[in-house]
Amino acid sequence: MLDLFMSFKRPYVIILLIPLFWSVWQIYGLLDGSKPRVLAVTTSKTKTTDERVASLEYRVAVLEKNAGVGYYASSKTTESFVSLSGGSISSFGWSKISGTDFYLDTSLYGKTVEVSWQGWLEGGSGGVRLYDATNHRAVDFSEIISGGNDKRSFYTKAVSIWRGQNQYYIEGKTTGGVINLSSPRLRIVAK
Repeated sequence: MLDLFMSFKRPYVIILLIPLFWSVWQIYGLLDGSKPRVLAVTTSKTKTTDERVASLEYRVAVLEKNAGVGYYASSKTTESFVSLSGGSISSFGWSKISGTDFYLDTSLYGKTVEVSWQGWLEGGSGGVRLYDATNHRAVDFSEIISGGNDKRSFYTKAVSIWRGQNQYYIEGKTTGGVINLSSPRLRIVAK
């Protein structure tokens, strides 16, 4: 074995022995229970935690602004009106007012949509409401009750419109006389 080492020239032996000694030193250092050390490098480019947080917050804000979400989401509100047909009713139970059918799909107006309705009632006491013919239900919060013979305007708060393209019509009932519904319309506010 000694002849093998002697056959190499000294510089080659030294080059081969250096990695061997270095690896033994590293293994011995780990076996004696000491933890591996990482040397910290301090340069002028190293940022503090506060600087890193501020940098990340700025990057997130730029990304949100470009995507149109978060604080930078469009706060533009649009208001649309959809005119409906009116008519008369003299039924004592909820009945369809003929010619008042319409279709509505709120997704065509935006992601966040609030729908209300308004119009004029004239005649005896009674009420009107929207009816969802697709889902066979009265639209929640759409019922208006009138109790006089004079002409009165009405405005509802937001009504409960279900998703999708649904067919609707206006229903009415009276406790006496004839009720006339005129100039009904939907108010659609999209955010």
